[in-house]
Amino acid sequence: MPHSDSSDILKSCIPLVHAVGKTIGVGEVILYDFQREPPVLIAREGGITSRQPGTPASQLLCDMVDEMEAAGETMRINYESATKSGKPLKSTTVLIHDKKALLGALSLNMDMSAMNMLQHFIDQFSGKERADGHDEMPQNTQEFLNIMIRKGIETIGKPVCYFDKKDNLEVVRFLNENHIFSIKGSTDNLAGELNVSRYTIYNYIEEVKNTL
Repeated sequence: MPHSDSSDILKSCIPLVHAVGKTIGVGEVILYDFQREPPVLIAREGGITSRQPGTPASQLLCDMVDEMEAAGETMRINYESATKSGKPLKSTTVLIHDKKALLGALSLNMDMSAMNMLQHFIDQFSGKERADGHDEMPQNTQEFLNIMIRKGIETIGKPVCYFDKKDNLEVVRFLNENHIFSIKGSTDNLAGELNVSRYTIYNYIEEVKNTL
């Protein structure tokens, strides 16, 4: 099996993956082995994505784990993320260590899109069936960055051309709370979407941080 070469500590977490996944229901729990190169998925319970054991971890996850390790974080709880199609998720990632090194990462993803349940009902009522019941997670940092910037802009509820400073600050606040500005190129990308300079974005970030 794909997890046969994993450490005993990670193997002992596999029943937990299935138990928690079956308990939360509307979400998924995924266990990754970070002792391998590249890191791979070794257990999954739930159905947000269709990734199977043996699938390499996304570059996005690897970058976040590197960031957590550098910051001395062992877990990141209830942060907002999204699937490749933009479905909103609430996620938690916990790093698993032994006394010497990082062994793996346990990720929980909860589908926060109530509209999907309504759409499911409409599809069932009308007799339509989706060709693929699974979504896909963004596979690299740039995809994730674009999704999160779009999510931040959509929270304002009006076209960007009508944004004022208050609206821009709310977008920056949303992205700052979700650690997006630690991603390379985030300020330039956001500046382009909001039609302001990167220096304006820097000022907005400082203003937001000063209100924390």
